[in-house]
Amino acid sequence: MAGQEDQELAASVGLEVSQVVELPRPRTPGGQETARMYAVLTVTVRRPGAAHTPPAASVRDPTGTAGAAGAAGPRLAEVLLIDHSSSMVMPPSRLAAARAAAVSALARIPDGALFALVAGGDRTAMIYPRRPGLAVAHAESRAAAEAALHDTTPGGGTAMGTWLERARQLFRELPAAGDGGWVRHALLLTDGKNEPGYETRAELHERVERCARAFACDVVGIGDAWETDELLLIARTLGGRTRAVADLTRLPDELASLAGRAADRDVTGLRLRLYHRAGVRPHSFEQVHPTRVALRPDRVDLSGVGTGAGGPVQEYDLGPCGEETRAYLLCVGAPYDPAQLGKELLLTEVELTTAGTAGPAAPRLPAPQPVLMRWTDDPDLYSRLDPQVAHYRQEEELHRTFEEACAELKLGRRAAAETLLGTAWRLASEAGDTAMQDHLRRLVRVRESAGGAVELRDRIAKFDVEAARIQSSTTVLPGPRPPGAAR
Repeated sequence: MAGQEDQELAASVGLEVSQVVELPRPRTPGGQETARMYAVLTVTVRRPGAAHTPPAASVRDPTGTAGAAGAAGPRLAEVLLIDHSSSMVMPPSRLAAARAAAVSALARIPDGALFALVAGGDRTAMIYPRRPGLAVAHAESRAAAEAALHDTTPGGGTAMGTWLERARQLFRELPAAGDGGWVRHALLLTDGKNEPGYETRAELHERVERCARAFACDVVGIGDAWETDELLLIARTLGGRTRAVADLTRLPDELASLAGRAADRDVTGLRLRLYHRAGVRPHSFEQVHPTRVALRPDRVDLSGVGTGAGGPVQEYDLGPCGEETRAYLLCVGAPYDPAQLGKELLLTEVELTTAGTAGPAAPRLPAPQPVLMRWTDDPDLYSRLDPQVAHYRQEEELHRTFEEACAELKLGRRAAAETLLGTAWRLASEAGDTAMQDHLRRLVRVRESAGGAVELRDRIAKFDVEAARIQSSTTVLPGPRPPGAAR
Protein backbone atom coordinates (compact mmCIF):
# COMPACT_ATOMS: atom_id res chain seq x y z
CA MET A 1 0.00 0.00 0.00
CA ALA A 2 2.87 2.38 0.75
CA GLY A 3 4.12 2.08 -2.81
CA GLN A 4 0.67 2.84 -4.18
CA GLU A 5 0.37 5.92 -1.93
CA ASP A 6 3.75 7.18 -3.13
CA GLN A 7 2.63 6.81 -6.74
CA GLU A 8 -0.55 8.75 -5.99
CA LEU A 9 1.50 11.57 -4.47
CA ALA A 10 4.11 11.68 -7.23
CA ALA A 11 3.70 14.24 -9.99
CA SER A 12 3.03 13.01 -13.50
CA VAL A 13 4.60 14.71 -16.50
CA GLY A 14 3.18 14.68 -20.01
CA LEU A 15 4.98 15.37 -23.29
CA GLU A 16 3.36 16.10 -26.66
CA VAL A 17 4.88 16.99 -30.02
CA SER A 18 2.72 18.97 -32.45
CA GLN A 19 3.86 19.44 -36.07
CA VAL A 20 3.16 18.95 -39.75
CA VAL A 21 5.69 16.35 -40.86
CA GLU A 22 5.78 17.20 -44.59
CA LEU A 23 8.45 19.48 -46.06
CA PRO A 24 8.71 20.54 -49.73
CA ARG A 25 11.40 18.74 -51.69
CA PRO A 26 14.24 21.14 -52.62
CA ARG A 27 13.95 22.29 -56.23
CA THR A 28 17.58 23.30 -56.73
CA PRO A 29 20.08 20.59 -57.69
CA GLY A 30 22.03 19.54 -54.65
CA GLY A 31 19.80 21.61 -52.36
CA GLN A 32 20.53 20.86 -48.72
CA GLU A 33 18.35 23.01 -46.43
CA THR A 34 15.66 24.92 -48.28
CA ALA A 35 13.00 24.25 -45.63
CA ARG A 36 12.92 24.26 -41.86
CA MET A 37 10.90 22.01 -39.60
CA TYR A 38 8.99 23.66 -36.74
CA ALA A 39 7.45 21.67 -33.90
CA VAL A 40 5.82 22.65 -30.61
CA LEU A 41 6.84 20.57 -27.59
CA THR A 42 4.29 20.80 -24.77
CA VAL A 43 5.24 19.74 -21.24
CA THR A 44 2.39 19.34 -18.75
CA VAL A 45 2.93 18.73 -15.03
CA ARG A 46 0.14 17.38 -12.85
CA ARG A 47 0.42 16.94 -9.08
CA PRO A 48 -2.55 14.85 -7.82
CA GLY A 49 -1.62 15.07 -4.14
CA ALA A 50 1.91 16.42 -3.88
CA ALA A 51 2.65 18.39 -0.74
CA HIS A 52 5.60 20.34 0.55
CA THR A 53 8.20 18.54 2.59
CA PRO A 54 7.31 19.07 6.25
CA PRO A 55 9.69 21.21 8.26
CA ALA A 56 12.51 19.31 9.90
CA ALA A 57 13.10 19.96 13.59
CA SER A 58 16.83 20.21 12.98
CA VAL A 59 16.36 23.24 10.74
CA ARG A 60 14.93 25.60 13.33
CA ASP A 61 17.30 27.21 15.81
CA PRO A 62 16.68 29.66 18.67
CA THR A 63 17.46 32.71 16.51
CA GLY A 64 14.99 31.69 13.81
CA THR A 65 17.70 31.50 11.15
CA ALA A 66 19.14 28.64 9.17
CA GLY A 67 22.71 28.10 8.09
CA ALA A 68 24.21 25.93 5.41
CA ALA A 69 23.98 22.91 7.66
CA GLY A 70 20.20 22.70 7.29
CA ALA A 71 20.44 20.32 4.34
CA ALA A 72 17.48 18.26 5.53
CA GLY A 73 15.19 21.28 5.51
CA PRO A 74 12.21 22.30 3.41
CA ARG A 75 12.14 22.63 -0.33
CA LEU A 76 11.48 26.36 -0.74
CA ALA A 77 13.81 29.30 -0.16
CA GLU A 78 12.26 32.73 -0.85
CA VAL A 79 13.97 36.14 -0.89
CA LEU A 80 11.78 39.25 -1.06
CA LEU A 81 13.58 42.23 -2.63
CA ILE A 82 11.57 45.33 -1.74
CA ASP A 83 12.44 48.74 -3.20
CA HIS A 84 13.43 51.14 -0.40
CA SER A 85 14.82 53.96 -2.56
CA SER A 86 13.78 57.51 -1.71
CA SER A 87 11.09 57.55 -4.44
CA MET A 88 9.06 54.97 -2.48
CA VAL A 89 7.81 57.68 -0.11
CA MET A 90 6.46 59.84 -2.95
CA PRO A 91 3.58 59.39 -2.28
CA PRO A 92 3.70 57.69 1.16
CA SER A 93 0.88 55.35 0.11
CA ARG A 94 3.34 53.62 -2.22
CA LEU A 95 5.58 52.48 0.65
CA ALA A 96 2.56 51.48 2.74
CA ALA A 97 1.27 49.34 -0.13
CA ALA A 98 4.69 47.74 -0.64
CA ARG A 99 4.90 46.83 3.05
CA ALA A 100 1.39 45.39 3.04
CA ALA A 101 2.25 43.40 -0.08
CA ALA A 102 5.43 42.02 1.50
CA VAL A 103 3.42 40.89 4.53
CA SER A 104 0.93 39.15 2.21
CA ALA A 105 3.77 37.40 0.41
CA LEU A 106 5.27 36.28 3.72
CA ALA A 107 1.94 34.71 4.66
CA ARG A 108 2.14 32.47 1.56
CA ILE A 109 5.56 31.07 2.45
CA PRO A 110 4.87 27.68 4.06
CA ASP A 111 6.01 26.83 7.57
CA GLY A 112 9.50 25.40 7.56
CA ALA A 113 10.54 27.11 4.32
CA LEU A 114 13.48 29.52 4.38
CA PHE A 115 13.13 33.23 3.64
CA ALA A 116 14.76 36.64 3.84
CA LEU A 117 13.51 40.20 3.44
CA VAL A 118 15.90 42.65 1.75
CA ALA A 119 15.66 46.44 1.33
CA GLY A 120 16.89 47.53 -2.10
CA GLY A 121 18.30 50.95 -2.96
CA ASP A 122 21.65 51.92 -4.46
CA ARG A 123 22.89 49.25 -2.05
CA THR A 124 21.10 46.55 -0.07
CA ALA A 125 20.30 46.11 3.61
CA MET A 126 18.94 43.09 5.44
CA ILE A 127 15.49 43.77 6.87
CA TYR A 128 15.00 40.28 8.28
CA PRO A 129 16.95 38.49 9.54
CA ARG A 130 19.22 41.37 10.52
CA ARG A 131 22.42 39.50 9.79
CA PRO A 132 22.85 38.01 6.30
CA GLY A 133 21.16 34.64 6.18
CA LEU A 134 17.88 32.85 5.66
CA ALA A 135 15.26 32.55 8.40
CA VAL A 136 12.93 29.61 8.98
CA ALA A 137 9.30 30.51 8.31
CA HIS A 138 6.92 30.14 11.23
CA ALA A 139 4.48 32.42 13.05
CA GLU A 140 7.13 34.08 15.23
CA SER A 141 9.59 34.77 12.41
CA ARG A 142 6.86 36.20 10.17
CA ALA A 143 5.73 38.54 12.93
CA ALA A 144 9.33 39.62 13.55
CA ALA A 145 9.86 40.21 9.83
CA GLU A 146 6.72 42.35 9.63
CA ALA A 147 7.87 44.47 12.59
CA ALA A 148 11.33 44.88 11.06
CA LEU A 149 9.76 45.91 7.74
CA HIS A 150 7.94 48.81 9.38
CA ASP A 151 11.12 49.92 11.17
CA THR A 152 13.07 50.37 7.93
CA THR A 153 13.53 53.88 6.50
CA PRO A 154 13.78 54.30 2.68
CA GLY A 155 16.49 56.41 1.08
CA GLY A 156 19.05 56.55 -1.72
CA GLY A 157 18.89 55.57 -5.37
CA THR A 158 18.23 52.38 -7.38
CA ALA A 159 20.65 49.66 -8.46
CA MET A 160 18.63 46.48 -8.97
CA GLY A 161 21.60 44.37 -9.98
CA THR A 162 22.96 44.70 -6.44
CA TRP A 163 19.63 43.43 -5.07
CA LEU A 164 19.91 40.33 -7.22
CA GLU A 165 23.53 39.83 -6.16
CA ARG A 166 22.42 39.87 -2.52
CA ALA A 167 19.81 37.21 -3.29
CA ARG A 168 22.44 35.08 -5.01
CA GLN A 169 24.68 35.33 -1.94
CA LEU A 170 21.82 34.31 0.35
CA PHE A 171 20.97 31.30 -1.80
CA ARG A 172 24.58 30.13 -1.55
CA GLU A 173 23.75 28.87 1.95
CA LEU A 174 21.70 26.08 0.41
CA PRO A 175 23.03 22.73 -0.84
CA ALA A 176 24.23 22.58 -4.43
CA ALA A 177 21.61 22.63 -7.18
CA GLY A 178 19.91 19.25 -7.49
CA ASP A 179 20.68 18.28 -3.87
CA GLY A 180 17.37 17.98 -2.06
CA GLY A 181 15.40 19.62 -4.87
CA TRP A 182 15.65 23.15 -3.45
CA VAL A 183 13.45 25.79 -5.06
CA ARG A 184 15.25 29.13 -5.03
CA HIS A 185 12.93 32.04 -5.77
CA ALA A 186 13.18 35.82 -5.47
CA LEU A 187 10.38 38.35 -5.73
CA LEU A 188 11.47 41.86 -6.72
CA LEU A 189 9.22 44.91 -6.24
CA THR A 190 10.27 48.31 -7.58
CA ASP A 191 8.81 51.70 -8.45
CA GLY A 192 11.78 52.98 -10.43
CA LYS A 193 14.60 52.29 -12.83
CA ASN A 194 18.32 51.95 -12.45
CA GLU A 195 20.25 55.19 -12.08
CA PRO A 196 23.50 55.30 -14.09
CA GLY A 197 25.33 56.96 -11.22
CA TYR A 198 24.75 53.84 -9.14
CA GLU A 199 24.62 51.05 -11.75
CA THR A 200 25.01 51.21 -15.52
CA ARG A 201 22.98 49.14 -17.96
CA ALA A 202 26.09 47.05 -18.69
CA GLU A 203 26.60 46.39 -14.97
CA LEU A 204 22.96 45.36 -14.61
CA HIS A 205 23.31 42.94 -17.54
CA GLU A 206 26.46 41.46 -16.05
CA ARG A 207 24.90 40.95 -12.61
CA VAL A 208 21.70 39.49 -14.02
CA GLU A 209 23.72 37.02 -16.09
CA ARG A 210 25.65 35.96 -12.98
CA CYS A 211 22.34 35.11 -11.33
CA ALA A 212 21.06 33.05 -14.28
CA ARG A 213 20.30 29.46 -13.24
CA ALA A 214 21.11 30.33 -9.60
CA PHE A 215 17.48 31.21 -8.84
CA ALA A 216 14.21 32.28 -10.45
CA CYS A 217 12.86 35.79 -10.05
CA ASP A 218 9.45 37.40 -10.59
CA VAL A 219 9.37 41.19 -10.99
CA VAL A 220 6.59 43.65 -10.12
CA GLY A 221 6.57 47.31 -11.17
CA ILE A 222 4.43 49.97 -9.48
CA GLY A 223 4.06 53.66 -10.29
CA ASP A 224 5.11 54.65 -13.82
CA ALA A 225 8.83 55.43 -13.52
CA TRP A 226 10.18 51.90 -14.01
CA GLU A 227 11.92 50.86 -17.22
CA THR A 228 10.13 48.04 -19.02
CA ASP A 229 13.25 46.66 -20.68
CA GLU A 230 15.00 46.36 -17.31
CA LEU A 231 12.12 44.47 -15.71
CA LEU A 232 11.80 42.14 -18.70
CA LEU A 233 15.57 41.56 -18.77
CA ILE A 234 15.51 40.38 -15.16
CA ALA A 235 12.42 38.20 -15.48
CA ARG A 236 13.38 36.61 -18.81
CA THR A 237 16.95 35.85 -17.81
CA LEU A 238 15.91 34.47 -14.43
CA GLY A 239 12.93 32.48 -15.68
CA GLY A 240 10.24 34.57 -14.01
CA ARG A 241 7.24 36.71 -14.86
CA THR A 242 6.76 40.46 -14.94
CA ARG A 243 3.74 42.30 -13.58
CA ALA A 244 2.74 45.98 -13.74
CA VAL A 245 0.32 47.01 -11.00
CA ALA A 246 -1.53 50.32 -11.32
CA ASP A 247 -3.99 49.93 -8.44
CA LEU A 248 -1.98 49.76 -5.22
CA THR A 249 -4.90 48.14 -3.41
CA ARG A 250 -4.30 45.11 -5.65
CA LEU A 251 -0.61 44.89 -4.82
CA PRO A 252 -0.88 42.61 -1.74
CA ASP A 253 -2.91 40.06 -3.70
CA GLU A 254 -0.45 40.22 -6.61
CA LEU A 255 2.61 39.51 -4.45
CA ALA A 256 0.76 36.85 -2.48
CA SER A 257 -0.18 35.13 -5.74
CA LEU A 258 3.40 35.13 -7.02
CA ALA A 259 4.78 33.90 -3.71
CA GLY A 260 2.15 31.16 -3.54
CA ARG A 261 2.93 30.12 -7.10
CA ALA A 262 6.62 29.77 -6.19
CA ALA A 263 5.72 27.70 -3.12
CA ASP A 264 3.65 25.35 -5.30
CA ARG A 265 6.52 24.70 -7.73
CA ASP A 266 7.91 21.70 -5.90
CA VAL A 267 8.63 19.45 -8.88
CA THR A 268 12.35 19.86 -9.41
CA GLY A 269 15.09 18.45 -11.58
CA LEU A 270 13.15 18.16 -14.85
CA ARG A 271 15.36 18.30 -17.91
CA LEU A 272 14.47 18.25 -21.61
CA ARG A 273 16.92 16.40 -23.84
CA LEU A 274 16.98 16.67 -27.65
CA TYR A 275 18.72 13.90 -29.58
CA HIS A 276 19.23 15.15 -33.15
CA ARG A 277 20.05 12.57 -35.82
CA ALA A 278 23.13 12.81 -37.98
CA GLY A 279 23.03 15.74 -40.37
CA VAL A 280 20.28 17.61 -38.52
CA ARG A 281 21.08 21.25 -37.79
CA PRO A 282 19.39 22.84 -34.74
CA HIS A 283 18.37 26.41 -35.57
CA SER A 284 16.52 27.59 -32.49
CA PHE A 285 14.77 26.45 -29.34
CA GLU A 286 12.67 28.79 -27.23
CA GLN A 287 10.00 28.72 -24.58
CA VAL A 288 6.80 30.16 -26.04
CA HIS A 289 4.41 29.67 -23.11
CA PRO A 290 3.70 31.07 -20.57
CA THR A 291 6.36 33.60 -21.54
CA ARG A 292 8.65 33.85 -24.55
CA VAL A 293 12.27 33.16 -23.63
CA ALA A 294 15.16 32.20 -25.92
CA LEU A 295 16.85 29.23 -24.24
CA ARG A 296 20.46 28.15 -24.12
CA PRO A 297 21.30 24.50 -23.51
CA ASP A 298 22.95 23.61 -20.21
CA ARG A 299 24.87 20.85 -21.93
CA VAL A 300 25.74 19.97 -25.53
CA ASP A 301 27.21 16.61 -26.49
CA LEU A 302 28.90 16.60 -29.90
CA SER A 303 30.54 13.19 -29.64
CA GLY A 304 28.12 11.68 -32.15
CA VAL A 305 28.87 14.47 -34.63
CA GLY A 306 32.59 13.75 -34.50
CA THR A 307 32.12 10.06 -35.19
CA GLY A 308 29.28 10.48 -37.69
CA ALA A 309 27.04 8.26 -35.54
CA GLY A 310 24.55 11.00 -34.74
CA GLY A 311 23.88 14.69 -34.37
CA PRO A 312 24.25 17.01 -31.39
CA VAL A 313 22.52 16.22 -28.11
CA GLN A 314 21.18 19.30 -26.30
CA GLU A 315 19.94 19.34 -22.71
CA TYR A 316 17.85 22.06 -21.07
CA ASP A 317 17.05 22.52 -17.37
CA LEU A 318 13.33 23.32 -17.06
CA GLY A 319 13.63 24.66 -13.50
CA PRO A 320 11.07 24.07 -10.73
CA CYS A 321 7.54 23.28 -11.90
CA GLY A 322 4.12 23.25 -10.31
CA GLU A 323 0.73 22.33 -11.74
CA GLU A 324 1.31 23.93 -15.12
CA THR A 325 1.79 23.67 -18.87
CA ARG A 326 4.83 24.97 -20.74
CA ALA A 327 5.35 25.04 -24.49
CA TYR A 328 8.57 25.19 -26.50
CA LEU A 329 9.12 25.91 -30.20
CA LEU A 330 11.83 23.89 -31.90
CA CYS A 331 13.26 24.67 -35.34
CA VAL A 332 15.66 22.29 -37.12
CA GLY A 333 16.86 21.73 -40.65
CA ALA A 334 18.01 18.55 -42.38
CA PRO A 335 19.94 17.75 -45.59
CA TYR A 336 17.93 16.40 -48.51
CA ASP A 337 18.57 12.94 -49.91
CA PRO A 338 16.59 12.07 -53.09
CA ALA A 339 16.36 8.47 -51.91
CA GLN A 340 14.34 9.66 -48.91
CA LEU A 341 11.50 11.26 -50.90
CA GLY A 342 8.17 10.15 -49.41
CA LYS A 343 9.71 8.35 -46.45
CA GLU A 344 8.94 9.33 -42.85
CA LEU A 345 12.22 10.07 -41.08
CA LEU A 346 13.21 10.83 -37.50
CA LEU A 347 14.76 14.26 -37.08
CA THR A 348 14.92 14.60 -33.31
CA GLU A 349 13.92 12.49 -30.34
CA VAL A 350 12.62 14.45 -27.34
CA GLU A 351 13.14 12.98 -23.88
CA LEU A 352 12.23 14.20 -20.40
CA THR A 353 14.59 13.17 -17.60
CA THR A 354 15.13 14.10 -13.96
CA ALA A 355 18.26 15.09 -12.08
CA GLY A 356 18.66 14.77 -8.32
CA THR A 357 15.20 13.22 -7.82
CA ALA A 358 14.86 9.50 -7.15
CA GLY A 359 12.71 7.03 -5.28
CA PRO A 360 8.96 6.40 -5.34
CA ALA A 361 8.13 10.13 -5.09
CA ALA A 362 10.06 10.97 -8.27
CA PRO A 363 7.88 12.36 -11.10
CA ARG A 364 6.36 9.82 -13.46
CA LEU A 365 7.87 10.60 -16.84
CA PRO A 366 6.43 10.02 -20.32
CA ALA A 367 7.99 8.00 -23.10
CA PRO A 368 10.28 9.90 -25.52
CA GLN A 369 8.50 11.52 -28.46
CA PRO A 370 9.74 11.91 -32.05
CA VAL A 371 9.97 14.98 -34.26
CA LEU A 372 9.46 13.58 -37.76
CA MET A 373 9.70 14.75 -41.36
CA ARG A 374 8.78 13.57 -44.85
CA TRP A 375 9.93 15.20 -48.10
CA THR A 376 7.06 15.57 -50.57
CA ASP A 377 6.10 17.21 -53.85
CA ASP A 378 2.43 17.57 -52.81
CA PRO A 379 1.66 21.23 -51.98
CA ASP A 380 -1.60 20.22 -50.29
CA LEU A 381 0.53 18.46 -47.68
CA TYR A 382 3.55 20.73 -47.16
CA SER A 383 1.51 23.95 -47.26
CA ARG A 384 -0.52 22.98 -44.18
CA LEU A 385 0.15 24.77 -40.91
CA ASP A 386 0.18 22.97 -37.61
CA PRO A 387 -2.36 24.81 -35.39
CA GLN A 388 -0.02 25.06 -32.40
CA VAL A 389 3.00 26.16 -34.43
CA ALA A 390 0.80 28.74 -36.19
CA HIS A 391 -0.59 29.95 -32.85
CA TYR A 392 2.78 30.67 -31.25
CA ARG A 393 4.23 32.23 -34.39
CA GLN A 394 1.16 34.47 -34.46
CA GLU A 395 1.78 35.43 -30.83
CA GLU A 396 5.34 36.34 -31.80
CA GLU A 397 4.00 38.49 -34.65
CA LEU A 398 1.64 40.17 -32.16
CA HIS A 399 4.56 41.02 -29.88
CA ARG A 400 6.69 42.33 -32.74
CA THR A 401 3.83 44.40 -34.18
CA PHE A 402 3.02 45.95 -30.81
CA GLU A 403 6.68 46.87 -30.21
CA GLU A 404 6.73 48.61 -33.60
CA ALA A 405 3.56 50.50 -32.66
CA CYS A 406 5.17 51.67 -29.42
CA ALA A 407 8.21 52.92 -31.33
CA GLU A 408 5.95 54.90 -33.67
CA LEU A 409 4.08 56.38 -30.69
CA LYS A 410 7.33 57.58 -29.14
CA LEU A 411 8.19 59.32 -32.42
CA GLY A 412 4.78 61.02 -32.54
CA ARG A 413 3.70 59.14 -35.68
CA ARG A 414 0.12 58.55 -34.64
CA ALA A 415 -1.22 57.37 -38.00
CA ALA A 416 1.43 54.65 -38.31
CA ALA A 417 0.93 53.65 -34.66
CA GLU A 418 -2.83 53.42 -35.18
CA THR A 419 -2.42 51.08 -38.16
CA LEU A 420 -0.03 48.83 -36.26
CA LEU A 421 -2.26 48.74 -33.19
CA GLY A 422 -5.16 47.70 -35.43
CA THR A 423 -3.05 44.79 -36.66
CA ALA A 424 -2.12 43.96 -33.06
CA TRP A 425 -5.81 43.94 -32.12
CA ARG A 426 -6.64 41.56 -34.96
CA LEU A 427 -3.77 39.21 -34.04
CA ALA A 428 -4.74 39.21 -30.35
CA SER A 429 -8.35 38.47 -31.30
CA GLU A 430 -7.37 35.59 -33.57
CA ALA A 431 -5.05 34.14 -30.92
CA GLY A 432 -7.71 34.39 -28.22
CA ASP A 433 -5.42 36.64 -26.16
CA THR A 434 -8.12 38.47 -24.21
CA ALA A 435 -5.64 39.87 -21.65
CA MET A 436 -3.75 41.66 -24.43
CA GLN A 437 -7.04 42.93 -25.84
CA ASP A 438 -7.89 44.43 -22.44
CA HIS A 439 -4.60 46.35 -22.50
CA LEU A 440 -5.10 47.48 -26.09
CA ARG A 441 -8.51 48.93 -25.21
CA ARG A 442 -6.72 51.48 -23.05
CA LEU A 443 -4.82 52.68 -26.13
CA VAL A 444 -7.45 52.47 -28.88
CA ARG A 445 -11.18 52.49 -29.53
CA VAL A 446 -12.21 49.45 -31.56
CA ARG A 447 -14.45 50.32 -34.52
CA GLU A 448 -14.49 46.92 -36.25
CA SER A 449 -12.96 44.00 -34.36
CA ALA A 450 -12.53 41.32 -37.03
CA GLY A 451 -10.74 43.63 -39.48
CA GLY A 452 -8.66 45.39 -36.83
CA ALA A 453 -10.13 48.84 -37.48
CA VAL A 454 -9.22 50.97 -34.44
CA GLU A 455 -8.92 54.63 -33.49
CA LEU A 456 -6.08 55.90 -31.33
CA ARG A 457 -7.25 57.49 -28.09
CA ASP A 458 -6.54 61.18 -27.67
CA ARG A 459 -4.70 60.76 -24.38
CA ILE A 460 -2.63 57.68 -23.60
CA ALA A 461 -0.95 57.18 -20.24
CA LYS A 462 2.66 56.00 -20.22
CA PHE A 463 1.75 53.29 -17.71
CA ASP A 464 -0.85 51.83 -20.10
CA VAL A 465 1.69 51.59 -22.93
CA GLU A 466 4.37 49.96 -20.79
CA ALA A 467 1.91 47.62 -19.06
CA ALA A 468 0.79 46.45 -22.51
CA ARG A 469 4.43 45.86 -23.47
CA ILE A 470 4.78 43.62 -20.44
CA GLN A 471 1.55 41.79 -21.28
CA SER A 472 2.73 41.16 -24.83
CA SER A 473 5.69 39.23 -23.41
CA THR A 474 3.28 36.55 -22.19
CA THR A 475 1.25 34.14 -24.30
CA VAL A 476 -1.95 32.13 -24.03
CA LEU A 477 -2.40 28.46 -24.79
CA PRO A 478 -3.97 27.66 -28.16
CA GLY A 479 -7.60 26.59 -28.29
CA PRO A 480 -8.65 22.95 -28.61
CA ARG A 481 -7.27 21.21 -31.66
CA PRO A 482 -9.97 20.71 -34.30
CA PRO A 483 -10.77 17.13 -35.41
CA GLY A 484 -8.42 15.89 -38.11
CA ALA A 485 -5.78 18.56 -37.40
CA ALA A 486 -2.16 17.79 -38.16
CA ARG A 487 -0.16 15.87 -35.59
